[in-house]
Amino acid sequence: MKWSTMSPRDRRAVVIGAVVLLPGFLLIWGVRPYQAALSDARDQLATERATLARERAAVATARQNPQLQHIADSAMRDMRPRLFEGKDDVMASAELASYVGDVARKTRVWLQDAGTRPATPASDGVRTLRVEIRAESDMLGAMMFLQALERGQKLVRIDRLDISRSPRADEKEAETLSIAATISGFAVGDSIVTPAARPSVASAPVASAAPR
Repeated sequence: MKWSTMSPRDRRAVVIGAVVLLPGFLLIWGVRPYQAALSDARDQLATERATLARERAAVATARQNPQLQHIADSAMRDMRPRLFEGKDDVMASAELASYVGDVARKTRVWLQDAGTRPATPASDGVRTLRVEIRAESDMLGAMMFLQALERGQKLVRIDRLDISRSPRADEKEAETLSIAATISGFAVGDSIVTPAARPSVASAPVASAAPR
C-alpha cells in the first residue's frame, strides 16, 4: 500500500506507530552501542593509566635505589619459571587447567571437569588465573593431589576446596570422595589480554586416571 493511496486515518496510525517505535530504535541502535563503546574506552584508559603509573614508579625506584631494583629483577627471574606464560589470558588459563589435570592424573584423582575463569589483573603486573574443577578420588588420592599442588613446579593457590562423600559411593566404596575446588595460578603481566578472555568461560580438555 502506497502512502498516497492511504486514508488520513491510516496515515495517522502509521505516524503514531513510528513515533512510538522511534525512541526504542534509537535506544537499541544508537544509545546502547555508544554506552558500550564509552565503557570499553574508559576501561582501557584506566588500564593504561595503571600501567603508566607502575612504569613511572619502577623508573623512580630504579633511580633512587638501583640495588633494590636489581634485587627485584633477580627475584622475578627466579620466580618466572613457576608462573604461566601463555600469549594471552586464554592460553595461560588453559596451561593452568592442563597443569592441574597432569597433577590429578599423577595422584590418582579422576578429574571430571576443569573450567577456566577470566583472569584478574593485579597492581604489581602479575595476573591471577583461575580454574574450577570437579573430581573424584579416595582420601589418599585427595591428600596426594593437594600436596602435589603445594609442592609442584608451578606456583598455585587453592582458593576454595569442598570435599564430600560421592553420591554414587556405596558401602563398599565408602572412601570415594567428590572434590570441588577453585585453584589460582599466576601469569606475568606482559601477556596480552584478549577481549575473548573477559566474558567467556573456556573448558580445558582433561585426561586423568580413574581412582583405583
